[in-house]
Formats: sequence, C-alpha cells, structure tokens
Amino acid sequence: MLFLMALLAAGPFSCTVTRVHDGDGPLWCSNGIKVRIAGVQAPDFESAAPCHRSDSRRANYICNDAAATRSQQIVERIVLHQTMTCQPMGTSYSRVVARCTLGDGRSLSCAVVTAGAAVRWDRYWRQYRMGECR
Repeated sequence: MLFLMALLAAGPFSCTVTRVHDGDGPLWCSNGIKVRIAGVQAPDFESAAPCHRSDSRRANYICNDAAATRSQQIVERIVLHQTMTCQPMGTSYSRVVARCTLGDGRSLSCAVVTAGAAVRWDRYWRQYRMGECR
C-alpha cells in the first residue's frame, strides 16, 4: 500500500503493457505497476470477487466469461506491448486507477469505450474529470 501511495504522490508514469486481465484492468506494466483504467466499466469474468457480492451501485454490472474475454481481446489489441503515459488518480484493489494516454495522443479510456470493450462509468468519469471523447 505504501508503494501505491508513493506512486500517487510521484505524478505521471510510463507504462509498457505486458498483460491485460480484462477490459478495465488490471493492465500489467513492465515496471510492475498494475493499472485500473479510470472512468470505465467492462464485463468481469464470472469468477471475479465482485460477481459474488450484491451491490446496489452495480446495477448494470456484467459478469459473463464470453463478454469479458471479448473485452480483454479488444483492449489487448489497443495496448499490449504499447507504451502509454498515465496519471494516477487513486487506488482500487491494489491497483493504480489512472488516466492514460496512448502513444498517438488518444485517451485510453475513450479508446476502450469507442472500441466497445467497456462503457463509461459515469460516477467515476465525472470524479476523474475525464472530459469528452474525440
């Protein structure tokens, strides 16, 4: 946890993605950081812990292995082996929640929404001041 707090205080960091769990993360960076993509929600694998807890805040939450695999594959095509710049926004489940910018200047959050891998999670989209996608 101290590592995550130090990372938040340090500011932007570089992430070369080596592995993608699902459409909103974690994304594993070559430097050991695990990133949760800010402001989006993607389908989870049925084995994920949140799929086994009821939570009224997750009204549109999808737990479906086929949908999670599809989302994971889309995000892999966008980021795997790519280097992006990320601004830490907070933490979630031992991951850094980050707004990331792809090498071509696009927002990663917008890219995964546009590609159909995830949807905007309005509560967090506003909290992290994600702005509009172009």
